[in-house]
Amino acid sequence: MPMPRVLLALIAAPTILLLPLLAPAMALEPAKGPVVLTITGDIEDTNRPASQEAQDPFFAYHDRSFTAAAEFDRTMLESLGMQSIDIEVDTLIEPVQLEGPWLSDVLKAVGGEGKDITVLALDGFGSEISAADLERFDWLLALKQDGRYLGLGQRGPTWLVYSRRDGKPLTEEDELRWPWAAFLIEIK
Repeated sequence: MPMPRVLLALIAAPTILLLPLLAPAMALEPAKGPVVLTITGDIEDTNRPASQEAQDPFFAYHDRSFTAAAEFDRTMLESLGMQSIDIEVDTLIEPVQLEGPWLSDVLKAVGGEGKDITVLALDGFGSEISAADLERFDWLLALKQDGRYLGLGQRGPTWLVYSRRDGKPLTEEDELRWPWAAFLIEIK
């Protein structure tokens, strides 16, 4: 004997109402230009579905996969507000001016602030940054150096750097913590 339609509707209604909660959030606009940064992990807002090994060989090469992510092109990152810091380190020939959004604004855009992160560079270098260190320094996701976009081979597409709030000069040890050619941030 078939189920009455009213009973079917009563069974189906809770399931239909729960579907948006089960699907990953897709609150960010999709990237329109080439993606220069992908953020994965414990984030609230995404604009990219799960990785697929065949479609995402570079993530697979680095043993990275995800169920959803946030992708950013340069325009999206610039829309978070361009800031500027000057850095001077012995390993650089001369002081440079770097421009890009504050990392805190990038993390806020995906609902991932206040957590530890790993930043992965194109060559596989990974930098672990604690939530405490994110609070202690003014981290900048640099897109430009001295007014020009960072390209591959020039520390681009993004270079994560910080300025010190305590006024101490930057050291080579500071620079060793700055992943350049960064393309992936994983939020824990």
